[in-house]
Amino acid sequence: MNKHDLPNFKEMPWSVDTRKLMSCFQQFKNTFDPVSNSYGAEFFSDNYEQMTITKMTSNNKIRGKIDERNYTELLPEFKGSYIEEVLNNFKSPYTRIRFVVKKPGSFILPHMDYDATYSVRYFIPIKTNNWAFTAVERNDEIETRNLKEGKVYFVNVGFKHSAWNFGNDDDIRLIVSVNGQDDL
Repeated sequence: MNKHDLPNFKEMPWSVDTRKLMSCFQQFKNTFDPVSNSYGAEFFSDNYEQMTITKMTSNNKIRGKIDERNYTELLPEFKGSYIEEVLNNFKSPYTRIRFVVKKPGSFILPHMDYDATYSVRYFIPIKTNNWAFTAVERNDEIETRNLKEGKVYFVNVGFKHSAWNFGNDDDIRLIVSVNGQDDL
């Protein structure tokens, strides 16, 4: 299906253990994602952070570092972890996986990533607040959601989308990109 055939958001019929994901995050939170420093930095506020969980597979050179399909290898420190257990629940093979931390006042400006015909993205909030939002714009209409902890959401990044945190607490989520639409 192309992006026009898919919803802006879809809550998936499963959930995750936020305590276990937060434990993984706490263990590795001092790493950062060099891709976000090279590509699209102009879209992020200074207090928007990403931590990579997959690395670029050396034999994949699809459109270079910017293509999420190149990130198919789980970093060794996450093998055997609860993150790997969550990833194995997806039918489609995972690609670029990362934690995103939106500190209070942080944002990512509206932008478009890629069409959903080959890769789709899921957001899994593990710590959030009532003032953290994600939005998708389609046909000049903006749909805004406050995503709930422990739920798994498809987000249609083939349309312009953004996220922000107006709350007093961090908004932490696991972002899972997969190669295919088998889970939809």
